[in-house]
Amino acid sequence: MTWLTILVPRKSILLEWDQTWRVRPIPPGPGGVHVHVTVPLRVLIAEDSEDDALLLVRELKRGGYDPTYERVATAAAMAAALDRQTWDLVIADHSMPHFSGSEALALVRERGLDVPFICVSGTITEELAVAAMKAGASDWVTKGQLKRLLPAIERELREAKGRAASRVTEAGFKALVDRAPIGIYRSTPEGRFLSANAALVRLLGYASVADVLGLDLARDVYTDPAERQRLLERDTYSDSEYDEVEANWKRQDGRLLTVQLSVRAVRKAAREVEYYETFVRDVTEQRSLQRQLAQAQKMEAVGRLAGGIAHDFNNLLTVITSYSDLLLQDLTADDPKREDVEQVRKAAEGAAGLTRQLLAFSRQQVLEPKVVNLNDVVHGVEKMLQRLVGEDVDLVTVLAPNVCAIKADVGQLEQILMNLSANARDAMPTGGKLTIETTNVELDAEYARTHHAAAAGQFAMLAVSDTGLGMDEATKGRIFEPFFTTKDVGKGTGLGLATVYGIVKQSGGFVWVYSEPGRGTTFKIYLPRVNETAEPLTLRGSPPPLPRGAETILLVEDAPAVRVVTRQVLERQGYAVLEVPDVAAALRIAEKHQGPIRLLVTDVVMPGLSGRELADRLTKLRPEMRVLFVSGYTDDAVVRHGILEPGIAYLQKPFTPDGLARKVREVLDAPRTEGSSTPSRARVLVIDDDADLRGAVRRALEQAGYEVLAAADGAAGLRLYRERGADVVVLDIYMPERDGLEFIRDLRADARQPKIVAMSGGGEKGHLDMLKAAAAFGAARTLPKPLALNDLLATVRDLLREAAQA
Repeated sequence: MTWLTILVPRKSILLEWDQTWRVRPIPPGPGGVHVHVTVPLRVLIAEDSEDDALLLVRELKRGGYDPTYERVATAAAMAAALDRQTWDLVIADHSMPHFSGSEALALVRERGLDVPFICVSGTITEELAVAAMKAGASDWVTKGQLKRLLPAIERELREAKGRAASRVTEAGFKALVDRAPIGIYRSTPEGRFLSANAALVRLLGYASVADVLGLDLARDVYTDPAERQRLLERDTYSDSEYDEVEANWKRQDGRLLTVQLSVRAVRKAAREVEYYETFVRDVTEQRSLQRQLAQAQKMEAVGRLAGGIAHDFNNLLTVITSYSDLLLQDLTADDPKREDVEQVRKAAEGAAGLTRQLLAFSRQQVLEPKVVNLNDVVHGVEKMLQRLVGEDVDLVTVLAPNVCAIKADVGQLEQILMNLSANARDAMPTGGKLTIETTNVELDAEYARTHHAAAAGQFAMLAVSDTGLGMDEATKGRIFEPFFTTKDVGKGTGLGLATVYGIVKQSGGFVWVYSEPGRGTTFKIYLPRVNETAEPLTLRGSPPPLPRGAETILLVEDAPAVRVVTRQVLERQGYAVLEVPDVAAALRIAEKHQGPIRLLVTDVVMPGLSGRELADRLTKLRPEMRVLFVSGYTDDAVVRHGILEPGIAYLQKPFTPDGLARKVREVLDAPRTEGSSTPSRARVLVIDDDADLRGAVRRALEQAGYEVLAAADGAAGLRLYRERGADVVVLDIYMPERDGLEFIRDLRADARQPKIVAMSGGGEKGHLDMLKAAAAFGAARTLPKPLALNDLLATVRDLLREAAQA
């Protein structure tokens, strides 16, 4: 607090501020105003003479201070005063009968007080003054030269205030460092800690800062003691900027860390390093996720390449396999050429197996998932697995009785078990133990965060463990790459584990591997749980005799060799085949062919329209026609993420003549099901208030294979159209609730642009005028009543053909 007293008409003063107030007389100004400012000051005076103490107080007042003081003359009184309150200044006589200035100074320093301490003495030698200064006194003044007292006090108070501000700042920075979320430390060039914050203590797994300060950086913190020396040998660390390096550390519990160090070298005047100032970030998890992501991206790129190769190979293998089978059908059992053809067929089967594995790895294989129980799958192949691994390997199954249901392709699950078991067998050349386990697991967000490919949720887990050779980290990082193998040349394709990886990923799961050299390997496969009842697995029986037929089939295939051999196979089974190379030719032949076409067999991927788009057009033109898609790899035209849509008939290339014949018969004989994803039938909306006519038209259209919606008036018809749409609308012009011409105008404004057939059997102005008006409003065709149903069916068919060609 500062007091301001104004006295008139004394002389004026100049008021100065330099950390403390100073008062200096100046000549009076106009009005002769005298301003006097005083600064409060708490002073402890160690002095045996009251007069001398008052002399000091007067001097302080003369300097503009308003001192509150206490005089003490003994050590006990001095200690009590120091403990009772805080002081701004201590002034002590150097020599007193029962006390001394040096004792007073010692009492101040014992308490760790940072308060200005000025020695005042009647006489003092230079040696005593220097000794007092070395002991911690701020200054010394003789009583005969008290004019030095005020400048000394002002200087020491200013410096004390600066030190207090520095302590506050330093405390703030210390708190900031201690609360920082990253490790911060200082270390000597020799590798000893000088300071460390709480985050670094936690990072290294110790209990206290004292524990860390006792560590040797190279020996106790770095995984490789030589690594610290290598980093220091760079000698590029700046004293103005932080250089970033990455290092491998270890915790107290032995867990390994990858850390990013931001290092600054603090140097002496001679440019020699005094200490290093370092910020530490734990990037272990980040680097692990980056490695996992890089591996996943590499696998994705290789998968796309592998899938593209497999697609082209499948077309070639379809031709080789089919012609081999056709030749074998024509050759007698004792024909000398038969063995040659069988060798060609065997080689084609091997190549087809490789392309299937490539497709599985690249996740372009078509899956037909069903809700199954993992235990059932394991039981189904257990005997086969035992034969596969041999007598030297003890096969053990540990299956949880309540394992949850999953949705997956059973054949692909069996392939996973086969591949992993074969891999385990090869890893145990002298025998061992193979364990297959199933259980339910729930993975939390923390697990998913630290495992790149994982997701949180409930899973059925399939684990396959062996007691074999195990793998090091370098090998483990590459095992899912296609064509990577540790086996001798000719003893492995390097596709077994790549196939496992692809199947699991395509099934919505993920796989994790645990392995150490000499400790064996465990593959853990996690497949998402479904809340559905598992379907029982059917036993495989002998195939029925090869089916035949006589139906007409439209075959669309852009690969000439595949198209020719497919036609030959179908014709051998009795079918009439209309063979075309592209979509345009397929549309033309479907329009011109007079008889029924019962089946469309089409490749999925072709120039121009896809097979799916072609099927949608043709089935509207010919609603009775079934569709079989054929492809060498998956495409979103018929699958979603590799999962076959319900109701879609699909045959994977390369196929055999036997497989093609059975699939064709299966599709032709299958009952139609509502709500399937089969290429849509054309939808016709019939609107007529005559119930008998409406019923007759509906029956005729349904018998022709169309989907039919019917309404008795315009309002109901408009609601049906808005809800479900229609390809063709057949309506009577005269209707209750809503006029037919107005209805036509509304339909022509609709973005879907249905084809409209207007009918009329009379009216005030005659039906011919009304039909002309309907055509002017936008009807595509007009038909007079009484109606000939064959004419109506022909009209609908013509309109749908026009729409397909548009």
